[in-house]
Amino acid sequence: MVEDRISMDALAKLARSDSIVLQGSSVRILLSRAMREPNLRYILDTVAQSEIEEERWKGVTTLQLLTRNEHNRAILVDAGALEILVDTLKDPENREKSHRYAAVSICELISGSETRRKLVVQYGILEPLSRFLVKVEPANELQYWSLMVVHQLASCEALHPALINVGLIRTLAEMSRLSFGNANMPKICLQSLVRLIISMDDDTEVRWRLSELLEYDIVPLIATYIRSDDFELVYWALGLVHEFAIKGVALDDFKETRGLCRSINVLLAAEEAYISRIVLRTLKFMMLRDDEFQLQALNAGIGLRLAKCLASKDDDVKYWALSVSHEFILHPEWRQQFIESGAFAQVINIGLSTVSRKPLKAASEILPAKKYIMDILVVIWGSKDDLDLLLETRHNSGSEAYSIRCESQST
Repeated sequence: MVEDRISMDALAKLARSDSIVLQGSSVRILLSRAMREPNLRYILDTVAQSEIEEERWKGVTTLQLLTRNEHNRAILVDAGALEILVDTLKDPENREKSHRYAAVSICELISGSETRRKLVVQYGILEPLSRFLVKVEPANELQYWSLMVVHQLASCEALHPALINVGLIRTLAEMSRLSFGNANMPKICLQSLVRLIISMDDDTEVRWRLSELLEYDIVPLIATYIRSDDFELVYWALGLVHEFAIKGVALDDFKETRGLCRSINVLLAAEEAYISRIVLRTLKFMMLRDDEFQLQALNAGIGLRLAKCLASKDDDVKYWALSVSHEFILHPEWRQQFIESGAFAQVINIGLSTVSRKPLKAASEILPAKKYIMDILVVIWGSKDDLDLLLETRHNSGSEAYSIRCESQST
């Protein structure tokens, strides 16, 4: 090819040209040549063995450029780039830019590959990452990319014990306050944090880890994130609240958080089923055997949202809305609203559907749907005032939603 005849000196001059087109073309050719042997081996050996820090930095910079191209990544890994880059992170003599470019390169190389993620942990990446993440000085790009690597590692469940053992739960909790000017950072911290917590099997350890997070004022922080316009951030913030709720840790702290029920009420108006699912699940566990908090939730208007949730096309949303209704129905002041809003009609519809015959997958100690429905029917039909209102509502609407005709629903 013609481009192969261009000397390296000429390409270097073109790379410094005022023409953006010439710069781009010459850099592309240089990087293409860098991937060929013996050039690639020379670059890797320079990064791994050179005693001159400036040369190591230039080599790492070149590797970072090469990893941008997806087609280069497998070749680089096969050539031993991962171990060399991890060693670069571990070497305190390297400048911060070298560490940063090494972290960027590793992030690119391990993306989408559990095998490579496991490899870098075997090579000892967790020690330097932990060191970079807890640096005292203001957050910088090295911390950002170190966190991005941790986020990649946290997506591999087999690595969770190792990540937990080096103290990353505490580190992620602390870093969840930092944004680095990047709105995605709190989201990445919370996502990694939740993944690590839910992977632990020992309930005692989980409660201990959750209690540790309270040292970082995590409750008001999460309450702030729940009010965010970013639904993904909201989801992972709720995911952490959910873990606190099901383990019974700091429930009073969350319940006393100003505006929490109002935030939940707003979230239940969203169309996203994944948001409704986790909101309702969390709410259920927070309300168990707590009449005061149940009334607080009702006063915030959450009861009015249940008709919509009970009518959802998502079976899990229906189930958890039903379980929340089961808590609310014990409050006489809500029953009229429950009937007039159409929520009771939806309970009957669920009773005639297959949803009521599905057991709960994630929490077997909670009653199945059909028992919730029976309890609700007993409460409504056992009250003369509620029954009269029910009959009046049915008469006024002309609806048959309240009639249970088993012969027509035998299927």
